[in-house]
Amino acid sequence: MIDQNIYERIDFNGSKGFIFIDEKLLVYRRDAHVTNFPLMIDLPGGGKEGDETPFETFARETKEEFGIEIKKENIALAKAHQSIIEPWKQSYFFVAKLPASEENNIVFGTEGTEFYLLEVDDYLNRKDIIDRHRVRLIDYLSLNK
Repeated sequence: MIDQNIYERIDFNGSKGFIFIDEKLLVYRRDAHVTNFPLMIDLPGGGKEGDETPFETFARETKEEFGIEIKKENIALAKAHQSIIEPWKQSYFFVAKLPASEENNIVFGTEGTEFYLLEVDDYLNRKDIIDRHRVRLIDYLSLNK
């Protein structure tokens, strides 16, 4: 399911999502000094800049955070949710799928302390992940059995 609004210039807060590299999830540990969820495992993404579309925000953030490019054909899921930060706006949640070879292209940026490629079960069983992300992954997996 891909919400076609992801390619439109609309009013939204930001974009975040899971990136599968082969069968593993690309995630990172947040910095200690951030206000929300310090030192927790988080997903690629962030706030909208300028007149970006939801897709452009997700692609830019992924490039900044991990040095990899997300293309439209990589998107397996794109869905609007109520923003946590600005509840009067929507934010967008993505799932992107990339081949195993993309692991060689990862260049970790300046946000966070380290990145991981985690098996799905390893991710779901961690205590240091953000609960709403766990729920979104479980929802995605249940749709794709």
